[in-house]
Amino acid sequence: MYKLLPIISPVTIIILLLLSSCSKQDPLRIDETIYVRHQGADMPAYVHGNPTNKTYLVVLHGAGSFGLSFRDGLFKEVLEDEFVVVYFDHRGQGMSQGHYSKPDDLIALMADDVNALIKVLKYRYGNDNSYFLMGHSLGGAIGKLALLRNNLQAELDGWISVSGAHDFPLTSVARKSLLIAVANEQIDLGNSIPEWNEIKNKVLDLDPDNEDDYKELLKQAGKANKLIVNDGVVKAGNSSEKLRNTILVNNPITWQISHLFNKPVNQAIENDFSLTNRLGEITIPSLLMYGKYDFSVPYILGWTAYPALGSSDKRMIVFEESMHHIYDTEAEYFVEEVYKFIDDVR
Repeated sequence: MYKLLPIISPVTIIILLLLSSCSKQDPLRIDETIYVRHQGADMPAYVHGNPTNKTYLVVLHGAGSFGLSFRDGLFKEVLEDEFVVVYFDHRGQGMSQGHYSKPDDLIALMADDVNALIKVLKYRYGNDNSYFLMGHSLGGAIGKLALLRNNLQAELDGWISVSGAHDFPLTSVARKSLLIAVANEQIDLGNSIPEWNEIKNKVLDLDPDNEDDYKELLKQAGKANKLIVNDGVVKAGNSSEKLRNTILVNNPITWQISHLFNKPVNQAIENDFSLTNRLGEITIPSLLMYGKYDFSVPYILGWTAYPALGSSDKRMIVFEESMHHIYDTEAEYFVEEVYKFIDDVR
C-alpha cells in the first residue's frame, strides 16, 4: 500500500496508489490502479502495459461507459505489449467516487480532471515519456476541451479522437441526414426494405432542435443499429472478456447508479456544447477515426473537425464496416492505425 502523495500544482491533486503489482519488480510490465483525487472526486485510472518504450496512451471513455470497457482483445494483446495504456473513469462515471455538487459546467470540470490525470501520470511515471490522449464519443468532447484548457497540449505528444463529439447541435442534424442516407443506401441494396422505408418516412419530417423529435431520432437510430447488424453490414463486436470486465472487474451496480445520476451528455445537449470555432487552436498531431454507420456521432462530425484543426499533422479515417464502437467492430484495422500514428509521432 502506498501513502498519499501530494502534487504541487494550481489545483489540488492527490494520487493514491492501490493494488500495485509493481512489487513484482517486473521492469517490462506495469499493472496497477491509481486514484486521482481532484475537486471532490476520486477517479480510478487502470494502468497496464509495457513501460520500456516510454509511451503512454490515456483512454477517455464515452457517456455511460467506463475505462475498462476498452481493455480486451487487441488493446491487451498489441497496444499494451508496446505501450502503457491508461484506462480512466471520469467523475460520476464507472467506479469513480466522491462528494461534490453538480457544477454549472460539468464538461469543463471533467476536462480539468483530465489535466489533473496527466499531471499525476507524469509525477508517477516521469516527464520524459511520450503521452498520447484518446477520447471516445463524449470522451472526445472532454478530451478536445481539455486540450484547450490549462495549456495541456504542451504536455502531450498527440491526440486521437474515436467517434468523438465536439458539436452537439451539429450532431443532431447529422444524425438525421445519416439515417436518411443509409436508409436509401440499404433500400437500393435490397436490405430490409420495409423497415428502412419506415425509418426514412419517420425521420424525414423530424426537427432535431425539437425535444420530442430529438427523442424520436434516437429511437429510429436504435432501430437502424439493429438492422445494420442483422443484415450483416457490420459485426456486433462484443467479446466475453468485455462482459467479464463489466460484471466482475467493474462493479455493474456502482456503474449503473453513477450513470443514472450523472449524465454529462444531457448538460452538453442543454447548453448546445460546441467547440467547432475553437478547433483551430488544437495544434498537436491528431488522428480522427469514425464509423460510416455511426448514428450516435456521425462521421460528418469528423469531416467537419478535420479541416478546422490547427495541426499540420492530422489524419482522418472512416471505418467502412463500423458503427459507434469501431475499436470492437474493426479491431485489427483500428489498432493498426493507432499504432502507426503513435509510432510516427513519438
